[in-house]
Amino acid sequence: MSADFGKSGCFVSSPVDPRTWYDLQVHKAYGVLCCDGLSVTAFTEYLAAIAADVPVPYAGSGSSGSESSASDDAEDGRAAQVTVDHRRFFASFMACQRARFKSHSLQRLGVEGMDTGPLCACPFCALRPQPADERTAEATRSPEDEAYPLAVAMDACGNKLGHYTACGAASRDQLPRLSRYFGPVDARVRALHLQGRLDLKSALGEAEAGAEAEADACVCQSSLHCSRPQASSSAGPLDVHGVCGAVCVHGFPVRGVFCDMQTPEQFAYYLLMLGHLVKQRPDLKHVYMDFGCRFKRTWERYVARRRDLPQSAAQLKIMVNWMHGAGHDLACQLTNSGRFTEGAGRQIGEEIEQLWSSTKPVGPLARYMTLSRRRDFIEMTLETVSDGKLKRVVQLLVGSYRRTLKKIREHESEVASAMSAAQRGRINDPPAAAAQYVRSIVGSSSPGMIPDEPDAWQMDYVLLRLRRKEMGQLTAKAPSLAVVSSSSAVTLAAASTSTQISKVDTAIRRLEEAHELLPDDWKLWKPSYAPFDAALQRLCDREINRCQARISANILEVQHGQQERAQAGCADRETKRIQSRLKRKRAQIRTSLDEMYVWQGLQLGAERVMRLTEEQVKALYVPGQQPPWSTPASTLEAQQIFHGRKYHESATELARAREQLRYVRMDKVRLETWIQGAAACVQAARDRRAAVGCAGSTYLLDRRLGEIRVLRAALAANEQLLARL
Repeated sequence: MSADFGKSGCFVSSPVDPRTWYDLQVHKAYGVLCCDGLSVTAFTEYLAAIAADVPVPYAGSGSSGSESSASDDAEDGRAAQVTVDHRRFFASFMACQRARFKSHSLQRLGVEGMDTGPLCACPFCALRPQPADERTAEATRSPEDEAYPLAVAMDACGNKLGHYTACGAASRDQLPRLSRYFGPVDARVRALHLQGRLDLKSALGEAEAGAEAEADACVCQSSLHCSRPQASSSAGPLDVHGVCGAVCVHGFPVRGVFCDMQTPEQFAYYLLMLGHLVKQRPDLKHVYMDFGCRFKRTWERYVARRRDLPQSAAQLKIMVNWMHGAGHDLACQLTNSGRFTEGAGRQIGEEIEQLWSSTKPVGPLARYMTLSRRRDFIEMTLETVSDGKLKRVVQLLVGSYRRTLKKIREHESEVASAMSAAQRGRINDPPAAAAQYVRSIVGSSSPGMIPDEPDAWQMDYVLLRLRRKEMGQLTAKAPSLAVVSSSSAVTLAAASTSTQISKVDTAIRRLEEAHELLPDDWKLWKPSYAPFDAALQRLCDREINRCQARISANILEVQHGQQERAQAGCADRETKRIQSRLKRKRAQIRTSLDEMYVWQGLQLGAERVMRLTEEQVKALYVPGQQPPWSTPASTLEAQQIFHGRKYHESATELARAREQLRYVRMDKVRLETWIQGAAACVQAARDRRAAVGCAGSTYLLDRRLGEIRVLRAALAANEQLLARL
């Protein structure tokens, strides 16, 4: 009986005891609805409700088309009520999905010559298909592949895709059946977790890790909870803390790199994922992460210790996603965001967030399943996302082309407007003003950023010594927070301060070693020591000048913004955007003022610092007003920073858009090549299967050929538009 269910368009509840046959359309319907978060219990109750009036003939063998137990009613001639056991239905659904998942694999269908690597699902990122008549070592890549910016975005989805420890405890040892997206990386993660070596220390192969990993690396001072270098297992309701994964910049999930997080999110997962990916695709060029600013140095140290990685691993550009970059320091954005990185294009890097958003509804279902069934369920969800992307790939290309053209026109207008505004402000060289703006932000972000100053390392050393002193005082004062906060906040403050102290201590030791400061020498570096005092004065002068320049530039921003707000008239979306920007600028002015007062106190003494009153600060926002330290030179510098920022932002946006247009042209060529090669490879496999009389494989290959023809037709339908590329 079970051998006949496929021909009838049904799938059985169990191949051993096929009590119920489910129409494949029923499984297909739940496959769509479960992605929206519908539970199997609710779905089976719905099935029972719509089948309530369906007469069910009695079959004494128990193999009827229902799961009804009301046989007494049937014997009396009355119709039995149809019931659907949700456990049996879900077992049938999962078995059907596994069969469909495996039967649609091109490798199982005998297709040869197509990419089977991590990025094979994406027609843009996959290696070129190689039909049998063209299969040579040189045919794998075309000349334009070398310039193509192959990029991925990595991130973790926390508890939403986790798993409760108490669920499925009896079947914990059962292995998942599917491993297309969860593969080698997940196996490595599990092995390291069982060995107690799933941490940064083991991944780097060092005696020490943690503070060393970030002491001299991170310019960003933002508090990023997702960027912990390491995390330990913690007792709690979850035995799986979520999923870590990657997608290409076109949104296709990357195969073989997804893994379950056995601990809270930490760097070790990303090292394992990225290490596996660069081995499979040495041509990978760009990687986007929420905390790329902190991960870059860790990756450099990992590459230096792993001789099995390709040479290209050291040249990877690790960048911060565009939208997440807005939460980082401005200096970090200018240094690490893809928005300001040459050659990155408009690849926003937020595609992984879109994937997690699409899988959000299935989280409440997956966390209650058995571990093996949960894994297969997530695999099916990722495959559904990938299939949907493939069917819309031409629309994605057309949409990217149109958006890029629109952005180019917008940014060209913004650049022209910024240049004319600069000329009205008597700034004749906007690119030079933009460079000065960048120096004013990046130059003061971290020690060692200004090599052209004499003895700059001495100022760096004094700055680190000052930081160490203040952090030591914070540690002593942390318990006093209990007066206004909870004990957990006190513990967190003390722990955070001690972590920062260890990083500063490491940076101090490295600077002492680099400049051969012996203990007898560095012990002298304190107030009243001539080199210390001289370096402190230069440091204070530098920081005060930078604070004043930033304040003056932000005052100009507020003054111009208020004029724009007045010209806009009635309240609408644009005026709200202006008000929000002005609010941020006022907050930045107050922060910079406080910072300036600190440096003035170190230079002159706290009692000699002249602080502006609240009325004086508000008066600065009136158009035409100047801060009290204003001079002709400082006013010109503020004007340069003000106009330089506007020109820099619009010019970099225009450069990224033009780069993206070039990459869209490459995408069009790569898609055409993929369609042509894939059609030839699938057709060859179809002919081979048909020759041996394999009707099932022939049918599935015909369906795949039909999908490729649809893509070819869609590409041809947009040929007139895409011909401009």
